[in-house]
Amino acid sequence: MEANVLKIDCQIDAEKKIKVFYVDGELDIQSAKALKSEVMDSIESTGWTYELNMDRVGYLDSSGLGMLVYLKKEIVRHNGKLRIVKLNEPVLNVFKLTKLDDFFEIG
Repeated sequence: MEANVLKIDCQIDAEKKIKVFYVDGELDIQSAKALKSEVMDSIESTGWTYELNMDRVGYLDSSGLGMLVYLKKEIVRHNGKLRIVKLNEPVLNVFKLTKLDDFFEIG
């Protein structure tokens, strides 16, 4: 069985200081490092908003959640903001069950 490959596309609006990452696949222990690396490599010095569009993420496990918590802390440390948008119901339920829906800005 082939390992899940996470697809990540990034669109940048430099004028509005927003980077949108379109995430497609399963966010689990094997793919979380790819997203972490992609976002960390793009962190600017100050004031940027990083948006994760997760409408094509069908599965999220605890390692994926842990990576998202790490990303938020790093982005905030650089005076930025992390927003997670377009969650489908099963993935949103993971955030609600772990009470992380209050920790993250979810839209």
